[in-house]
Amino acid sequence: MKKVLFLLTAVSLVACGDPGKGNDQLTEERIDINISEDDLFTSNRIMAFLENSTKFLDEANSFFLKGIDAYRNKKNLDSAQYYFRHSLLKEPTAKAYFELGNVYFDNRDFKMAELSYGMAEKLDYQPFSKILYNKACMYSLQEERELAGQYLEYAIQAGYNNLDHIEKDPDLENMRGTYYFTKAIDRGLRGVSNAENLFWLQFQKQFQKVSLPLKLKNTLSEEEQAQLQFISYDYERYIAEMRDDQFSREVSKGFYYFAKPYETKEYVALVYIIKDEFMGEYAPLMYRLATFTHEGKLIDKKVVGGRELLESDILETTLKGNGVIDVSIKHPTYEKDPEEEGYWNNPIVDSKVIGKMRFKIKPNGMIVEESDLAEQR
Repeated sequence: MKKVLFLLTAVSLVACGDPGKGNDQLTEERIDINISEDDLFTSNRIMAFLENSTKFLDEANSFFLKGIDAYRNKKNLDSAQYYFRHSLLKEPTAKAYFELGNVYFDNRDFKMAELSYGMAEKLDYQPFSKILYNKACMYSLQEERELAGQYLEYAIQAGYNNLDHIEKDPDLENMRGTYYFTKAIDRGLRGVSNAENLFWLQFQKQFQKVSLPLKLKNTLSEEEQAQLQFISYDYERYIAEMRDDQFSREVSKGFYYFAKPYETKEYVALVYIIKDEFMGEYAPLMYRLATFTHEGKLIDKKVVGGRELLESDILETTLKGNGVIDVSIKHPTYEKDPEEEGYWNNPIVDSKVIGKMRFKIKPNGMIVEESDLAEQR
């Protein structure tokens, strides 16, 4: 039976002061709503659903990564569509709408692809240039060359910088060599001085500047996790860990923007979070610090906080001024013996400091331990 989405407001009278003076006030209480498959492309209902107090982020992320595996690695479009739609039913996100749009695109269902990309745009998918480029390809395949040219121009101006791919992409074959194609390239490049740099700027602007000192949390509340933004796979040139040893999309882990704690004339330092999505609410957080040139070339990277596995010691970290990172290595004590009971639903009751480290970002952007610095003196 189809679920009906509705917004129910409970209204009650609350007596304030002397009830005889008519100081009654109306109070409202919002009740969570449901959505069905038929609601996925009705934007006002999706926006209302996103206001729900109860979230199902872990389930949504699990379905999403299974969809990525089915689509990018196994090339199974039917399974991918199933997983992405189920991810959206748990928690509508820009990333799931965008990938669902790609599945419809590959199935040549352009109407549904356009609807999916439209929802991704409404939810602020980044990089936006990818939506524009995919629309250019979609219109080219439909032989709507003028529209394809317009969106190709917009995509380049918005930061799409893979000009070699544009010249070879078979999806643009219907317009390549035409006036619309030449015009789109010329005007697109004229509108941006450096497309490569613009793409890098789009990536790093998602990392918030933070006040120091900043202590990295090893656990986040559900509300804090809901605030994290997923890093699109389109930015994998900056995060090599997004591909596994077989050069397939890494689908067991999610990557999230966190902070931009340091920036000098020589480098930009970014911190992102890595989380094993299939472990759900018990998944530990791992913080990786990466330094880049101002053109987006990786200089160095290092795990500086949290832990990758539940059985690992915990890095309790504080980011300080002048590129200093202080780390305490803590060995946790669990409520139940993990060798007998495991780590699931086994809370940490105490922890003991078993070591300390200090990292320092050198002027050239390299991340070194304090002991290494001492040896260099």
